[in-house]
Amino acid sequence: MKRKALLLAGALAWAGLAQAEVLEVTGEFPANHREASFLESISVDRFGGSDGTALQIAIERALGGSQFELLGGRTGRDTAEGAISGSVNSGVDESSFTRKEKQCVSKDDKGKCLKEEQVEVRCKRRIIDVKADIRIVRNTDGRILYSQPKPFRDEVEWCRGDSPARTTEDVIEGAIHDIAGSLRGDIVPHVDTYKIRVRENTKGLSKEAAGRFKELVKLTKRDPQGACRGWEAMQVEAAGYPSVVFNLGLCAEQRGEYEKAVALYQDAIRAGANEGREGAERASRLIAGREDARERAKRRRG
Repeated sequence: MKRKALLLAGALAWAGLAQAEVLEVTGEFPANHREASFLESISVDRFGGSDGTALQIAIERALGGSQFELLGGRTGRDTAEGAISGSVNSGVDESSFTRKEKQCVSKDDKGKCLKEEQVEVRCKRRIIDVKADIRIVRNTDGRILYSQPKPFRDEVEWCRGDSPARTTEDVIEGAIHDIAGSLRGDIVPHVDTYKIRVRENTKGLSKEAAGRFKELVKLTKRDPQGACRGWEAMQVEAAGYPSVVFNLGLCAEQRGEYEKAVALYQDAIRAGANEGREGAERASRLIAGREDARERAKRRRG
């Protein structure tokens, strides 16, 4: 998903450098399907298909602890602002085939292989498909706020008396759990804590300025706010310098000043800090997350 890809790109791009200096940020990101996330109460209606009941229960559990008030039974169907429904079916296809493998056909008296030949080995292939379709309807006006297919496929092969690591039942149960979790990821906002590496490039700075900049980078480990104040002070002599501007954008993001962070990241991009693109997009999503939280609170107040 886009949100996860963004965080992984920003937070893990430098994961290979274990000693890199970073700033830790906590923020709330909006749900991928924002209108559905505004529903106050929701019921999980019956799901059709061979595994419908299992998915219904998995969704109810997955949405526990979210912003939704979950309502069940007839009361839920009659009074909930929104309803989740759909269908899910699973299919298993198992077939036999042969393939050639090298096997030892002759050994000496010490067990050392003297001769290998290609021999045909009997094998099996199992393909499990779980196909779910989920939709969310707002009961007040019948508007469909969410409609998504959720396919899952697992393929495994084994030979010569071996068996797959997981049974068919285990695979299907895991798929149902993952599908329910995917739905939660689509309609529930996410509070995440993540680490972004500060920009350390000092090319173009004077020797003295570069030395102070590097000291500020080291300072982030014990006093990130102090490092941010230091970069603020450096703007006088290093106005528009990409590493300073980017790091100030990261400082603003950490403080929750997302609009300022977007502006600084955009300045950093223009100055040549490509990392600013991910930063600007991430901060923009944090702005949307904050606005969505306010909107949900407003709707609850009536």
